[in-house]
Amino acid sequence: FILKMKGSPLTLDELIAIGAENRNGHGKANAIIGSSIAAVSLISSSTLVWMIKRSRSSFTTTYNRILLGMAISDILFSLALANFNFTAPRDDSYYVWNASGNQVTCSVQGFTYILGACSGGLYSCSLNLLSLAIVKYNKPDGYIRSKVEPFLHGVPIAFALIVGITLLAKQNINNGGGNCYAPVYRPLHCIGYEDGETREGFDIPCGRGHDGAVVFYYLTG
Repeated sequence: FILKMKGSPLTLDELIAIGAENRNGHGKANAIIGSSIAAVSLISSSTLVWMIKRSRSSFTTTYNRILLGMAISDILFSLALANFNFTAPRDDSYYVWNASGNQVTCSVQGFTYILGACSGGLYSCSLNLLSLAIVKYNKPDGYIRSKVEPFLHGVPIAFALIVGITLLAKQNINNGGGNCYAPVYRPLHCIGYEDGETREGFDIPCGRGHDGAVVFYYLTG
């Protein structure tokens, strides 16, 4: 549905008929299963934060603080996905099950998703680099805390914020079939419409996010 398609515009009845299979079939199942899994992940990461806080060392060690960063990244990522398509724009309700939001809710959900996705992977790299510094190079805690740890947090957080704020400021976060991130917005109702045009009865312009998609895939690819 996000691929660029050309031809005569479809009527609203045709859109509803074509989108019904995805809305009421596998699209609905994917949303329910995916959001349920994300909810479990959200609870698990929240539990991890609680366990670290309750541990003897709490947040006083670099290792625990890196784990905290990973957990928070997953909380953001899971929170964005555990929405059961509720934040998807109503413009796409003819093919997206439970789409009840607008472009604002989509942008908020997409921004949260991007923050979690971009920082999570880099925090995993931070944990590996921490292990490398301790095991291979035998760096003492004081050195790691003052010289290494700032980068282990700074790079994931800075990269996630740069990508997320750039896409949000350029208004390039769009619905991609239920979840919002940075695809080009060209659903079925945009057939026959040029980029920048808004079909009557809809609010979001066709082709929205082309530049943002390029930025997203360049920075994360």
